[in-house]
Amino acid sequence: MKIGIYCEGAGSLGGAEFCIAALAEVLRESYEIEIVSHRMNTTLEEWSRKFGVDLEGVMLRRLSAEPPKFGRWTNPWKGFQESRNWQASISNSCDVFVYFAHHLPPFCHAPAGILVVLFPWFDLRTEWPWALDQKTLRKRIRSSYYKWEWKQRLATYQTKIAISEFTQKYAKLWWGIDCEVIYPPTESNFEQRRKENSILSVGRFSTVGNSKKQLEMVNAFGELNSSVKEWEYFCVGARGNGAEDVDYLKRVQASADERTHVLVDCDYDVLKDLYQRSKVFWHAAGFGEDQDADPRRMEHFGISTVDAMAAGCVPVVINKGGQSEIVEHGVSGFLWNTLEELKSYTERLTREERLCQEMSQAARARAKQYGKDVFVSKFRNLLASCD
Repeated sequence: MKIGIYCEGAGSLGGAEFCIAALAEVLRESYEIEIVSHRMNTTLEEWSRKFGVDLEGVMLRRLSAEPPKFGRWTNPWKGFQESRNWQASISNSCDVFVYFAHHLPPFCHAPAGILVVLFPWFDLRTEWPWALDQKTLRKRIRSSYYKWEWKQRLATYQTKIAISEFTQKYAKLWWGIDCEVIYPPTESNFEQRRKENSILSVGRFSTVGNSKKQLEMVNAFGELNSSVKEWEYFCVGARGNGAEDVDYLKRVQASADERTHVLVDCDYDVLKDLYQRSKVFWHAAGFGEDQDADPRRMEHFGISTVDAMAAGCVPVVINKGGQSEIVEHGVSGFLWNTLEELKSYTERLTREERLCQEMSQAARARAKQYGKDVFVSKFRNLLASCD
């Protein structure tokens, strides 16, 4: 059986690509796996190096990005055919097609389709072409057509999954679909090593989408009291692609003091080492943002947070988005709402070594329910029904 896994993004490799790589690594032993990507210059060797996986035998097909096709209200049948044929080559050679989605899903042309909603990046209730000004009969017909087409498009995916309860909520509210929650895979192959006095954060340096707020964290570290003077902060992430992202990274670097290390595009082995020796993990995506007004700017799950917990880092993360599902406040870490709380909880962990050790063990235990083996086991069950 051939399984195609579609990666819609074209920027730097991130959490969605880790999900795909982890899935492909295990499934390649039983199935023919093809990853379809719009990254024209990347190689599977880069994926393997970035995520610490073995993708030998996995195929990679590169596609140029195409603008989405919508039906023409003046000729609905022709418009529907154009929409249905948009990017048909992605899935028509597969037995099972798996699409990791933020944006408009193409029609699935494989016998079986699995839609994995990372987060719905648009709201059908308010955005064109689904929500149109319906003051005239012509516009009401046009709007009705697009809504009908959307249902036909989504009907080609027999299985629909959300990566968190947070995503599940908005998939229903914005896209009108019911999803089963299957949490994404996280790393669990960490050694239990002696921890050092260091804080770690991980995330792409970008101002687009759900910015990780590294500038705020760098400044907060510089404001910690004297009890943390012997500590270091490692701010790690991939480089964003846009000019604004480059400027943002420069601002983060300029704000770093002598105890703050800004590491860009480091290999997986370096990141794994930092996970294993850091005591505390920070996450701030969504800080200063209105979650109800724009939930897209939150962390929709938090793979890096669970990775850190699996390595024994105590998470001190923002109480928004998917982070609230992961951390049991006061048990396996702390959830904060203000930067003052972020600093206060961190300073407490630096003073109370026994508390830090207890939470470290609780974080390891909590992370096991999000392990790669759990994710793959659930996916194997889905694929078994497709055989």
